[in-house]
Amino acid sequence: MKATRILILLSLGALLLGALAPVAAQELELWTFVNTHARWFREQAERYQAEVNADFNLEVIEIAYADLHDRLLISIQSGGVGAPDIADVEQGRFGSFLRGGGDPGFVELNALLDAGGHTENLVSARQALYTSMGSVYGIEHALTPVVLYYRADVWEGAGFDPQAFVTWDDFVDAGRAIVAENPDVVPLHIHNGLHELLLRQQGHDYFNADGEVTIDSEASIALMDWLLALKAEGVAGDPPTGDALWAAFKDGTLISMVGADWYAGFFKDNAPELAGKWKAAPLPVFEEGGRRTSVWGGTGATVVETSPNAEEALSFLEFSMLSVEGNVRRFELTNLFPPYIPAMDNARLHAADEYFSGQDLGELFADVGPEAPPQWQSPFRSQLNSLVTAARQDIIDGNRSPADAFSEIAATIRDEMEFES
Repeated sequence: MKATRILILLSLGALLLGALAPVAAQELELWTFVNTHARWFREQAERYQAEVNADFNLEVIEIAYADLHDRLLISIQSGGVGAPDIADVEQGRFGSFLRGGGDPGFVELNALLDAGGHTENLVSARQALYTSMGSVYGIEHALTPVVLYYRADVWEGAGFDPQAFVTWDDFVDAGRAIVAENPDVVPLHIHNGLHELLLRQQGHDYFNADGEVTIDSEASIALMDWLLALKAEGVAGDPPTGDALWAAFKDGTLISMVGADWYAGFFKDNAPELAGKWKAAPLPVFEEGGRRTSVWGGTGATVVETSPNAEEALSFLEFSMLSVEGNVRRFELTNLFPPYIPAMDNARLHAADEYFSGQDLGELFADVGPEAPPQWQSPFRSQLNSLVTAARQDIIDGNRSPADAFSEIAATIRDEMEFES
């Protein structure tokens, strides 16, 4: 009996010690390639820790765009070796994870979205970018409406108001007048996404709704020919990238940018001294009555299938990505207009933005957002985008015609599709 009592006491002591022992903190890892996303995720992690799980810890790791996607794909193909719990996946690279028609390596989110009533609260066109065979694998960060950012001091100083431009012809005529007075000024920047986003503004894309390659369509070729013609007369240009690009914005050489909502945050981070000199307007249309916006870019937050913390990762994404507070705070930090419908009319989205001359950018994004065109996903989009990037400079420099380059790219992708079918 004495021995029995000792065993009972020892057992009770062990249980008591176990109850008093600290619970192991939940250590999760998240990969992103966007600094503004990283800042927002870190803030949301602190909020989640304070409001939901005090033992939650999130290490946010910033990795260069190409490196992140390459490493993530290799990790998933290796059974999850070295993979994070959560990863941002850019929509242009998402198709890479769908090659072969198998499991992309991410947790299917349908149950989370349906159970929480979130499916109808997300803009379906944006969610389509991370959907395959009816399964959703990512939650989009931004609506990505495209607008015309412009140096108000330069345009208005020359006697033009881009807010009044209706068509691209209006923009081009004003641009010609500015260049005639100052040949060093570049009104339109032919950046690496301009052709694609203006093509979407016209209702076309590099793929169609059926997944067929359409980069070699008449509309695509004609649009690139138009941009090259503007470059030839000095209205458009191909300025340098990196620090030299921001120098061109700062010195007034480059006076406008066709960009998505997230580009507003880029201006603030890279050219803070230009506060009060910029404004934004709806895109001019190609024909009166046409669409005044497009979409460019986008990134989906995913949970890696092999994560031992998948349940907690899903809880965190629901807390941050699928809440009004999380979406509103992201806009305040990054200018990403929410694709989460319940957040769209929040008053905090409509504060005067001093960087953009006191404008209400939220009102502009909300105004043109409903006109945002669809953006078609394909397992071959990443490969096609790489081919376009490789051919771009030859096209811009006039060494290859758009018709020849786009036809060759389309043929290559069609051959790949046939080989894998």
